Amino acid sequence: LLSIIVNPLLFAWLDRPEAREPANRAPEPEEHISPPIRPGLSNHVIEIGYGRVGSELTRLLTEGGDEIVVIDDEEDLVNKARAAGLPAIRGNAANERVLREAAPERATMVMVAIPNALEAGEIIAKLREINPALTIVARAHSDIEVKHLLEHGADAAVLAERELAHSLAEMVMATPQYRGERHLPPVAPA
Repeated sequence: LLSIIVNPLLFAWLDRPEAREPANRAPEPEEHISPPIRPGLSNHVIEIGYGRVGSELTRLLTEGGDEIVVIDDEEDLVNKARAAGLPAIRGNAANERVLREAAPERATMVMVAIPNALEAGEIIAKLREINPALTIVARAHSDIEVKHLLEHGADAAVLAERELAHSLAEMVMATPQYRGERHLPPVAPA
C-alpha cells in the first residue's frame, strides 16, 4: 500500500524538472523564406501550390522571365521549389500571415494551383482585400468550382478537363488529314 501511495508522488516529483525544461527553452525560430525574397521585390507572381500543376506552371513562367514566390504547406514541395532556386514559404496560404509573407500588395499576379476549391476561394477573397488590383487565376475541377472561384474574386478559373480537350482538339486539327486546300472552305467570290 505504501508503494502504491508513494509511486505517483515520486513520479510527479521526478517529472517536474522535465516539465519545466520546455518552458525554460527558447522558442524555436520561425522558418524563414528560403532563399529570401529580394528586398523591394515587386511585380512578381505568387504561386500557391507547387505540386504537379504548380511546378510546371512555375517552370513556364520563370522561363518567360517572371519572378516567382511559392507558397505550399507540404515540406517536400517547398524543398523542391527551394532546390529550383525559388523563394518558397512553407505554410497554408489561407492563413493571412503566411499569405502576407509573399508580398501580395506588391505582386501583379497570383496563380492558385491547389486542388481544393473551398480553400482556394478563401485565399482569393483574402488576396482581394489585400490587393484589389491583382490578377488572380485559379484551378478548378468542375463548373461549380469555377463559379465558386469567380464569385470569390478570381479573374479566371481554368477547368482542367476542358483545357485538355481544347489542347487535344488543336493537335488533331494540326494533323495532315485536317490540313490542306481540300479542307478549307471555298473562297467567296469577290
